[in-house]
Amino acid sequence: MKLCITAAGNTLSAPTDSAFGRAPWFMLIDTDSGAAEALANSSADAVQGAGIAAAQLMAEHKVEAVLTGRLGPKAQAALAAADIAMHEGLGRCTVEEALTQFRAGHYAAAGAGPTAGTAVSAAPAAGAGQGQGRGMGGGRGQGCGRCGGGGRGRR
Repeated sequence: MKLCITAAGNTLSAPTDSAFGRAPWFMLIDTDSGAAEALANSSADAVQGAGIAAAQLMAEHKVEAVLTGRLGPKAQAALAAADIAMHEGLGRCTVEEALTQFRAGHYAAAGAGPTAGTAVSAAPAAGAGQGQGRGMGGGRGQGCGRCGGGGRGRR
């Protein structure tokens, strides 16, 4: 699988970067062979649209999955439209350590994903008015932590 890990530098020993659209580098790694390629993020300093541009770059390079700290909603939508799997929760480590953790299954799929697309009705069914919101964590169990719900911890 061709995996993109967001990075602060252009080597496997570089620290990871928690942002997707604003990461200075993308490390593209073939998880089967271990072959790696550094790709500079030309839209990292864009005033707006960095996440969408980064998602388009991933599609152009035929990336199958992205591993990053956090994805914005527009980047998630663009990645989902390109059928690219999303994995969030990347902490501070090297790209090589992140790859090892990814291979070990430490990062669950995030975002709407490629199989999304079923519309949710704007009008709830009778008697179904409460408990359907997803809150700050977007339904991924990643609440803000100050709200008592805390979500799952970062690994």
